[in-house]
Amino acid sequence: MSFEELAKLKLFHFVGVGGSGMSSLASFLLKQKIRVSGCDLFRSDTVRSLENKGLLFLGEEHSPEHIEDADVVVFSSAVPPDTHELIHAREKGKIVVKRIELLAEILKLKKSVAVIGSHGKTTTTTMIAHILHESGRFPLAIIGGVARDGSEFTGEGEIAVVEIDESDRDFMKITPFVVVITNLDREHEDRWGGFEGLKKAFIDFANSVPLWGFVVVNFDDPGVKDILPYIRRKVIRCSVSSCGVDFYASNLILSENTMFDVVSGGGVLTFSMKLPGMHNVQNALLSISTSLLLGAEPQSVMQAVSKFSGVKRRLDIIAKKNGVTIVDDYAHHPTEIHAAFSTLELITKGNIYAIFEPHRFSRTYSLKDDFARVLKRAEKCIITDIYGASEKNIWGIRPHDIVEKVPNAFYVPMEKLHEEAKRVFDEARDGDVILFMGAGRIKEAEKKFLELIL
Repeated sequence: MSFEELAKLKLFHFVGVGGSGMSSLASFLLKQKIRVSGCDLFRSDTVRSLENKGLLFLGEEHSPEHIEDADVVVFSSAVPPDTHELIHAREKGKIVVKRIELLAEILKLKKSVAVIGSHGKTTTTTMIAHILHESGRFPLAIIGGVARDGSEFTGEGEIAVVEIDESDRDFMKITPFVVVITNLDREHEDRWGGFEGLKKAFIDFANSVPLWGFVVVNFDDPGVKDILPYIRRKVIRCSVSSCGVDFYASNLILSENTMFDVVSGGGVLTFSMKLPGMHNVQNALLSISTSLLLGAEPQSVMQAVSKFSGVKRRLDIIAKKNGVTIVDDYAHHPTEIHAAFSTLELITKGNIYAIFEPHRFSRTYSLKDDFARVLKRAEKCIITDIYGASEKNIWGIRPHDIVEKVPNAFYVPMEKLHEEAKRVFDEARDGDVILFMGAGRIKEAEKKFLELIL
């Protein structure tokens, strides 16, 4: 089925359209001139952006009336199966598909590069798409984030680059040509019956690559090393610490303008990059190697990496006032928070004040000690209400369970967060950073805070 033929389905309705995976698919359909409606529990910036592209937003609630005119109803694993819209849609004989099923259908029309991992997926997916685009390959990209420069990759070429959410057990429905594994951490274990189950899912996905495809891995990651002996496809190893691999980054200069060499069988290439931090060197190394192996010319790859400005909500500097820098980040896992602190410590000399929204009750319960360990690095840490997403709090976890473990932390409810952030700003000094972190509703509080100080 071509994208033109998709237009025979007149209206797609997305239940939970503001989610990162859902919004990227809705955006893609809108680009194909297909009508899209949607609803979500709140009207986020993502939803507003989709409305500007043509989305018909039907409200901040679920209702059976939303699906009356829809041909296809799309939902994600975050939406409970007993949601009124889904029940009503099935009763009405509508086509009801999970997000991952729609994604798999779209990818059947392309040679797909699937990026999977616990962290760094969005940046790596976007960077691969950017490099291929700058190299004249013009890929389709389905990404759970937005490029800082506003670039969109509409897919005139034969390649699709897609970010895979391992929290959705149905991702095996996708048949990739290339798999890129950024890392493998203790994340979404509850969906897979534990860490070993998650590892097996990564192995099975890597082994679904055709014999003429390949798997690109971050060889520095312990979780990835655990699964390598079980991958039965061509593996391309990338490292910033081991030189006996396929692609090796050396001569690193880590600052706001990062420099490094990439050594491979093809010789040595020198790169400059606007993104700071060791984690971004690892993301770039995966992106560079994948693009070169897909036929991008070395000179084009070097130029593309130097121009890449990153992804929104990844250490985004959103304001500066009185010498204080306000930073927004999507970090919601201890490993991501560690990377955010490490990068900021490279590029700033002041104190870091952290404002953190825990995400998912299951994650907060399982990793509360790890959250406490990394948040101790802040000069002061505000922890707000846990954003449950689709989960019910069967664990009885509270923000206070982290606060009690961090000497410099205190709890503030979400509705008061902007006011407390203003008090932190008033005590901050020249060179200090206020870091907002979270994947739920913290952006709304951040907006209110900016209105108070700007």
